Amino acid sequence: MSLLKESLKDFFQTKKDWISFGGVFFLFLIFWSYNYSFRFAPLFTQALKDNQIGLSLFYFLFFAAGAMVIYPIVLAFYGKLNEFKPSIPLILGYVVVLAIVCSARIRDSELFRWAGSSSVEIAMLTLNYVGTILAYTALPLAWILLRKNSPDRFLGLSRSPKFGEVLFLLGLMLPVIAIASFSLSFLSVYPRFAGRLSDGYLIYPPALWIILFEISYAADFAVLETFFRGFMVFPLASRAGSKPAVLGMAFMYGLLHFTKPSFEALGSFFGGFILGMISYRTKSVYAGILIHIGVALAMELAATLQFLYFME
Repeated sequence: MSLLKESLKDFFQTKKDWISFGGVFFLFLIFWSYNYSFRFAPLFTQALKDNQIGLSLFYFLFFAAGAMVIYPIVLAFYGKLNEFKPSIPLILGYVVVLAIVCSARIRDSELFRWAGSSSVEIAMLTLNYVGTILAYTALPLAWILLRKNSPDRFLGLSRSPKFGEVLFLLGLMLPVIAIASFSLSFLSVYPRFAGRLSDGYLIYPPALWIILFEISYAADFAVLETFFRGFMVFPLASRAGSKPAVLGMAFMYGLLHFTKPSFEALGSFFGGFILGMISYRTKSVYAGILIHIGVALAMELAATLQFLYFME
């Protein structure tokens, strides 16, 4: 618990910090309210799902609009607006990656016609996770290879976490997951590896595909954490300070969830902010990686147990 407490204490040191956080959260609420009132991102995503170029362009403009609003504001809050122009290439890098992650999908099921009918869906899902992993990895890897003399070169990947603190934070989430697993909305999504019939019953693929999927699923969270809590925090923090970097990252992380249930998107802002501050305080992204993977796999397990043992 001390890690969480001390990380938050690092941020909320002055009245300006409270005002900055409140201002960014209020701005996020405006975006969030508009999105879920008019189903902005979900409607565009659905309408353009078969138009790869159109969907990519939509998400590029979507994230670019968010970035061009939030980063000048958070930098101005801390008297670092002069750092915005030099940071534009870095910020556009964030936008391009997020646009690819949200839009690039392989939908041709014929690629897996050699697999059994129960394996096609999970095979495509696994392949798309691999594509997302590559998208999240490219820029951080280039940064690590090219910034040989930079103190932020390794993006929080060179220091191990405090495992006791991580296990404690993860333990706080497990009762919430257990309770949520009794919700129909939860069970309509998890377990991710299973196909669904129209009557609600699941199609369980072969065990090998489940293992491959869970590996790709966990790896996706690892690279996501490295990108958001590493690449979107440390390089900008070295120029403008950790507070504007973490606030900007939390805002963009919230936007990433705008096609998901509304309160998940709202909670993602706070989750991104907390994990960003923990990452910067510890100079390590591993706490976020372990927590994210632990929660994701616990949700998979809880839903599987529900279907196997608790549902009639």
